[in-house]
Amino acid sequence: MKKNNNLYGEKIKNIFINNIGIKLCSFILAIVVWAIIINIDDPYKTRTFSVDVETVNESALQSVNKVYEIIEGNTASVKVKGKKSIVDKLDSTDIRATADLSNLSAVNAVPIVPSLRKMTSSEITLECTQVLKVSLENRASKQVKVNVITQGTPEEGFTIGECSAKPNMIEVSGGESSVELIDSVRVLLDVNGASENFSKRLKPEAYDKDGKRVESSTLSFSSAEVRVFANILENKLVPVKIKIVGEPADGYQYISTDCLPEEVEIAGNNKKLSGIDQIIVPIDITGMTNISSGLEQDIHVSDYLPEGVTATDDSTISVKINIEQLVKKNIQIDVSSIRFLSVGEGLKAEIIDDMTVVNVLVTGRASVLNGIDGREKGYLNCNKLEEGIYTLNVMLQDIDESCTILEGAKLRVKISKLEDDNNNTVVSPEPTGEPEPADTAEPDEPAAPTEIPDNNDKDSDNFLASLIAQKTSKNKDKNKTKETIKAE
Repeated sequence: MKKNNNLYGEKIKNIFINNIGIKLCSFILAIVVWAIIINIDDPYKTRTFSVDVETVNESALQSVNKVYEIIEGNTASVKVKGKKSIVDKLDSTDIRATADLSNLSAVNAVPIVPSLRKMTSSEITLECTQVLKVSLENRASKQVKVNVITQGTPEEGFTIGECSAKPNMIEVSGGESSVELIDSVRVLLDVNGASENFSKRLKPEAYDKDGKRVESSTLSFSSAEVRVFANILENKLVPVKIKIVGEPADGYQYISTDCLPEEVEIAGNNKKLSGIDQIIVPIDITGMTNISSGLEQDIHVSDYLPEGVTATDDSTISVKINIEQLVKKNIQIDVSSIRFLSVGEGLKAEIIDDMTVVNVLVTGRASVLNGIDGREKGYLNCNKLEEGIYTLNVMLQDIDESCTILEGAKLRVKISKLEDDNNNTVVSPEPTGEPEPADTAEPDEPAAPTEIPDNNDKDSDNFLASLIAQKTSKNKDKNKTKETIKAE
C-alpha cells in the first residue's frame, strides 16, 4: 500500500517538473494572448471635448475692488484618455474646466484645470494646455431708474396706461468704463393683444444715452428680475369744445373759432370715462386783435383731462380764432326804394322831404361792409303812428346783424287817411276775429351826432364801443322787423 502511494506522488511530481521550460513558456504565452485579446476587445481611446470654463475664487478680486472680463479662454479643449468602453460614455457635461482667479499671474492669466464630474470604474486621464486670460478694471456702481418700454399693440378699443416697475430704482455694478456708459435701465414689456391689467417678471438691461444696449460681462444688477405692472385702459371718443373767455381789443369783434380735430380719443377706467362727455378748452382773447400771435394755437388735450384719464397718442388739437376789425362805411339809400313798415289800417304814409338819396353811417366787420357796394334798400317804421307829420330814422333792410348804424338819415313822413278815387275816406272793415298784435317798431334811435366822428379820434372809439354794446338788445326787434318787411 505504501508503495502505491509513493508511485502516485511521483507521478504528480513529474507532471510539474518534467518539461518545466516548455510549461513556463506556455504559461507566459497564455498571459500575453489574454492581454492581446483584452486590448483588442476594449482598447484605450483618446477623445477631445470642448468645455465652458468656470471661474472660481472670484472673491479674491472683489476684496481688492476689482472686476474682470475674460478676453481669452471662455472655452477649453480637454483631452480625455481611457478605456474605450468608458470614454465613449462621456460627454462635455461630464467634464469640468475651472480657472482659479486667486492664482492669477502677473500677465493676468491662470491655467485651466480639467476634472471629471463623476466617478468611473477605470482610470481616466484628462489633459488641458490652455490658460484663461482676463482684463482687470476698477469696480464701480450707481443707482439707475427703471424704465418700462412697451412693445406690441393691445386689443382694439384699449390703450396702455401707466406701467410701473418694482423696484423702480436698481443698482448697477461692474467695470468703471461700462458703468459710466449707462444712461438708463429698461425692461421690455410685451402688451400685444392685452385687454386687462397684468404683471410680469422681466430681466433688466442697461442702455447708453444713444439707446444702445451696454453689453459687458462685468455688469450685474442688484435685482436679477423686475416685476412690472401694466395698466390697460378703455378708449372713448369725445368732442372738443372751445370756450372763449374775455373780449377782444376795442374796435375788434370775435367772430368764430375753428378746431381740428373736433373729436379726440381718450383712455381711462370705465368709472372715470362715464363722467366725461366733452373736453372744454378755455381760451382767453382779452385784448386780442386780428394780428395777435395767439390766434393760432396747438393745444395738448391731456392738459385739460382729469387725473387718471389720458389722451391716446398724446392728441394735439389745432385752434384758429377769427377776430375782425370794425370799420365805418357810408351807405347810400335811394329814397324811392324806401318802404313803410307797420302803417296802421286805413292810413297811408308818404315822404314829404324833397330828397332822392340819403346817407347812413354804419360800423361793422370789414368783411361784411366791404361786400356792400351798391345802394341799399331802407325802411321807415310807422308802427302806432296816427295822422300827422313825423321825422323818422331811415333803417337798413338787408344789413347784417353784426353791423350797427352810427349816424342815420332822417326823413319827414306824412301819415294820412286813405281815400278812394272820389276823395272819400276809406273805412276799414271790422275784423272778424281777434286782432293780431301790432308789430313792435324799431326803438327810437339816439339822436344822431352833428358831426361824424373821426376814425383816429379816441372819443370816436369810445362812442363806437358804446353803440356796439347797445346792438345786442336790438337784434331781436330787427329780426322781427325784417320778417314783416319780407311778408309785405
